[in-house]
Amino acid sequence: MKENQLEIMRHSCSHLLAMAVVKLFPKTKLGIGPAIENGFYYDFEFTKPIEEKDLAKISTKMKEIAKKKFPFIKKEVTIEEAKKIFKNQPYKLELIEDLAKERKKKVSLYKTGDFVDLCSGPHIKDTSEIGLFKLLSIAGAYWRGSEKNKMLTRIYGTCFQTAKELEKYLWQIEEAKKRDHRKIGKELDLFTFSELVGPGLPLYTEKGTIIINELYNALLEISKKYGVKEVKIPHLAKIDLYKISGHAEKFKDELFRVKTHYNIEFILKPVNCPHHTQIYASRPRSYRDLPIRYIESTVQHRDEKPGEVGGLTRTRSFMVDDGHTFCTVDQIKEEAKNTCKIIEEFYKGVGLWDNQWISLSVSNPKTPEKYIGEEKDWKKAEKMIQEISKELNLKGKIMVGEAALYGPKIDYMSKDPFGNDIQLATVQIDFAMPKRFGLTYTDKDGKEKTPVMLHRAILGSYERFIAFLLEHSDGALPVWLSPVQTLVIPITEKQNDYGQKIVDQLLEKNIRAELDNRGETMSAKIRDAELQKIPYILVVGDKEIKAKAINVRVRGEKILGSMKLDKFLKLIQEDIAKKRQF
Repeated sequence: MKENQLEIMRHSCSHLLAMAVVKLFPKTKLGIGPAIENGFYYDFEFTKPIEEKDLAKISTKMKEIAKKKFPFIKKEVTIEEAKKIFKNQPYKLELIEDLAKERKKKVSLYKTGDFVDLCSGPHIKDTSEIGLFKLLSIAGAYWRGSEKNKMLTRIYGTCFQTAKELEKYLWQIEEAKKRDHRKIGKELDLFTFSELVGPGLPLYTEKGTIIINELYNALLEISKKYGVKEVKIPHLAKIDLYKISGHAEKFKDELFRVKTHYNIEFILKPVNCPHHTQIYASRPRSYRDLPIRYIESTVQHRDEKPGEVGGLTRTRSFMVDDGHTFCTVDQIKEEAKNTCKIIEEFYKGVGLWDNQWISLSVSNPKTPEKYIGEEKDWKKAEKMIQEISKELNLKGKIMVGEAALYGPKIDYMSKDPFGNDIQLATVQIDFAMPKRFGLTYTDKDGKEKTPVMLHRAILGSYERFIAFLLEHSDGALPVWLSPVQTLVIPITEKQNDYGQKIVDQLLEKNIRAELDNRGETMSAKIRDAELQKIPYILVVGDKEIKAKAINVRVRGEKILGSMKLDKFLKLIQEDIAKKRQF
């Protein structure tokens, strides 16, 4: 089934859900019911709360209705007629009032049996054409996404044409629960959240901090080979900075505003690029200075809606790997290509290469108000990203409307373990912002010219990247990223001193090692180490003490057996140096 046909079927299934709910709970008020990726939902205001167990009853009623082959019949009525039809449905009346404000003379309805809904369609022919469906969950959702409005009950469902497709998706959901980064992060003690600190504000433990530091060091090591320099910026700025850049308008509903005692308005930074322009602008620049490449990892802040915050994938405070290059027009392609090389090297190191496709994210000419800058610059930049894609054989797909505020992008889109697309790395060409800030350099002819700004993020948000990494690897991180790389397990407490000596020698060689000297059995300790996804387990007993050796196990219960510590050190150091994949 084609994607748009599947979407139509799912939208029709949301109507079927609403029909069943109204039959079972006649006084229910109806919200909206769109198709979404992998399914659909419908928002309701029930007279009393329903529970997950009620989904089975609703599903049974849906199946009964579907068998009756009710056609989906479209009808257009006037605004006044629509108000009479939905006189007992306040949320529908609100939507109708909005249409009236848009000076619509008629509205579209769909009638299915004795059920009527406000809808522009399209729909399938009749209810018997709805495929196999399953209601999945119940959640709270503010009407129209605003916390100022009433909280409604949202019922989620999915729908597929065949039983095989449905079974596969349900299996994916169960796997996703097992691989949920929130579950893995808690089990591995990587991060936590505190109600006292506030929702959407992650706190990293010492183990989680190791992962962040290792990722940053790897990025820095690769980037410095291409002449990138580190910079540091503060966490806030006057709102004037973001008014000039255009971000004050773009993120107006997501800004954290700070008022000083002197009534000066500051903003916790939602992005980093405007700050970097001011480092560039701090002194005169010559063409001989260009390109100038800045890199840093720093925290950004956005006031996300309460219902949208969840785990590490949507936070109010997040650390971003960010970089900006200031260059001449002639240098754009070379600089962009070098960034693409950094991206490839980094993703090979974390085992995520060859699992991506490239989006050439360009502007939508039908919505010019979404972008800043001059049309001629946009055309030039969009032509360049296509040429870069061709020259590097990236096989990029042009995605209209996916461009950034200030320019087109080369977006590296990866797949999560269940086949969903997720954007990771990006390279963006920006002619607009340097002009807005009046940035210049003196060219060979002695004239002042405006540089071009390249934005780049290799891993993007550390929070989102770590969530993706944990779910992709099921927590079994590469050795170089693992917070504990080696666990030493004495068979009995008699070997604790020898085990500690092994740990001390590993620590001297910068191997992250710990000793498990708990009063548990050896098998229990090994089982716990496996659950903690520790790459190497070193068991020591009397035999190892006598041989001045260790017994080595690799994550996944592979036993390498007895070996001298020097041999193991060489093995693990090579493993770390190669940044071996999952």
